[in-house]
Amino acid sequence: MASRDISKRWVFDTLKSFSLKVSISDVEEYYFKQVDEADFRCLKVVYNPKFMRVVTVYFDRGMRKRGCK
Repeated sequence: MASRDISKRWVFDTLKSFSLKVSISDVEEYYFKQVDEADFRCLKVVYNPKFMRVVTVYFDRGMRKRGCK
């Protein structure tokens, strides 16, 4: 997260109030939210609900055009 300049608060905000959620399987879910403080880029949080862990986070450039708000 530090190398990508992603704040913990942004990750928690995305998990709590996402704009889009995609369930891939019972061990992988994607959460998306636009982050105003990061030039309105779309943050993607990959989450494992089985073990309640964040797998990775990054700004997904393609999702801005596909409904990340």
